[in-house]
Amino acid sequence: MTGASGYEVFGKLVASPEIAGSGRPDVRAVDAFGQRSSPVRAEERPSDDDWRQAVIGWLDDFDDTFLDHRYHLSGRRGCVNPGSGSGGRLVIDMPCGNDTAVLRARTPLRLNESAELGRVTVVTDAAGPRGKLVVDLAPGTPDRLGPIPPADAVRVVVDDSVAPGTRGAGVLHRFEVVLTDNGVRVLQDGAQIATSPVVPKWRDASVLIGVTPPVSYPGRVEIDAIGISGSRGPESEVIETPLVAGTLRVLEPEEEAPGIGVARAPLRGAPSARLRTTVRFGDGGDPNGLVAQLGSAKVPLRPAVSGWSAAEDSELTLVGDVPAELLTADGPDALTPFVLRMPGASQAQVLESYLEVPGRSEAKLENAPAEPPPVLPVMTAEINAKGPNDAALVITLDAAHARSVAPIAGFEVYVDTSLAATVPMPGGVGGRHELQISLKGSHNVEVRLRPEDPGRQTDSVWLELRRS
Repeated sequence: MTGASGYEVFGKLVASPEIAGSGRPDVRAVDAFGQRSSPVRAEERPSDDDWRQAVIGWLDDFDDTFLDHRYHLSGRRGCVNPGSGSGGRLVIDMPCGNDTAVLRARTPLRLNESAELGRVTVVTDAAGPRGKLVVDLAPGTPDRLGPIPPADAVRVVVDDSVAPGTRGAGVLHRFEVVLTDNGVRVLQDGAQIATSPVVPKWRDASVLIGVTPPVSYPGRVEIDAIGISGSRGPESEVIETPLVAGTLRVLEPEEEAPGIGVARAPLRGAPSARLRTTVRFGDGGDPNGLVAQLGSAKVPLRPAVSGWSAAEDSELTLVGDVPAELLTADGPDALTPFVLRMPGASQAQVLESYLEVPGRSEAKLENAPAEPPPVLPVMTAEINAKGPNDAALVITLDAAHARSVAPIAGFEVYVDTSLAATVPMPGGVGGRHELQISLKGSHNVEVRLRPEDPGRQTDSVWLELRRS
């Protein structure tokens, strides 16, 4: 069927011709009015495990559900929720929308002396429609690099702007960042999609993997495997304890602090401890003067990465050694206040803080929630004037971001609250519709989306047609 808006596969509706699953189901194309084509038997992409031989180092298939043993996960608490999925996958549920999760592998990338210096491999569905995969390679141990990476970091971004072809929502692809003695190559499923002449000057770097679901939409990202050249496993094992600062604003050195502290229990009897924090900077401030206040103790903080950019909205991870007097068995149960201070703080914000103490974490991933239910396509509408009284009303129903689509019955057009048109599309997926309207003067136009399930909340778009 030409002009297909979506497809019916495995009994569910999808917007992309690429879908994750096994076997060879019958596929029907669905046009903008919900009409189905005759069935066609799908092609199944053969599996390819040869890439594993190229990872000379550490390969994680996420069979071990103790995530903290191998990674630090950075993201908004409650909005970035890791879980263990079927088949040994890491599933990151992001129900709040507009969130990014960043995994810092405790295993560093170590370059060798051959023509191929090293590679990082990620098998994930993060780079699907409206989503993004970011692979950062940076010396040091930053937890996140923000929008402006350090000058000596290597950043690879894969999103809708990067070829080749269509990546279906929820479909795993293999992305490889290959560092060579004459530049960087980026591969998708073995095919080259980008190059850069950059050759890193460092020999060791942290690997940060950032995943972002479709913007402004509660999302879910799956990671099936990560491979890193060089080391054979994590450098060290630590137990992490998240800390919440009394205020997320970095204070001036002598500014009054709120009387909010943190429990000292993780530090009692520990052989050593380290405080790590990530700060987003405003339009000023000196990170060399950053200190963390834990009760009456002041912990100097130092950058965990070199070559950091001091530009506005840049992000920097800092680390500080907790003084021995806070590690004793006796002493107060709480450390109040807990805040960060810096001269010329100027709107700097605390993004994340946590303690690291030596040991083996017992935190285990829970089972990931079930696959999210089908969602309605996103509706947009605009009016294009074509003459004194004529105009075109263009309605677009876009479901490319959805892992599966809730069928729609159609939409209605109201002019000044009166029904002017009904466009049926029973069992439809979406598509583009253009209606010609002839109206004199100024009017209010509303387009109402009608789901096939009457229990679903409908959506509407209001427009103004203004003529003098």
